[in-house]
Amino acid sequence: MERLEPIAERIRSRPVLAVFGVLAALPTVLVVVSFRQPVALPNGVLPAFEFLFRLLVYAPVVFLRTVLLEPIGLGILFAVPGLEQAAVVATLLGFYYVVSHLLVRLGRVLMEQLSEPGLEGR
Repeated sequence: MERLEPIAERIRSRPVLAVFGVLAALPTVLVVVSFRQPVALPNGVLPAFEFLFRLLVYAPVVFLRTVLLEPIGLGILFAVPGLEQAAVVATLLGFYYVVSHLLVRLGRVLMEQLSEPGLEGR
C-alpha cells in the first residue's frame, strides 16, 4: 500500500490530468486502431466500433475543425498526408483536455456550493 500512496497523491494534486487520462483513453485507442488496424475486427464488433468511433472521435474532431480550425486557416493541416493523422490526434486530445478541465472546474464549483453553511440544514 505504501507504493500506491505517492500515485494517489499525484492524482489528487493534478485532477485535470487524472480526468483527462480517463476521458481520453478510449478515444485514443479507437483512433489508433482505426489508423493502424493491426487485426481485422469481426463483423459483430464492427458496428459497435463504428458507433463509438463516430461518437468519441469523429464528432469532436469535425466539430473543432469546422468551428475553430477552418475559420483561422488551420483546416489545411487535415489535407496534408503526413500531418493528417497527427492533426486528428492533436485535435482529439486537445478536445478531451478542455473537457476534463471544464469538468474539474464544474466539480469544484459544485463542491463549493454544497459546502456553503446555508445548505447544511437542507
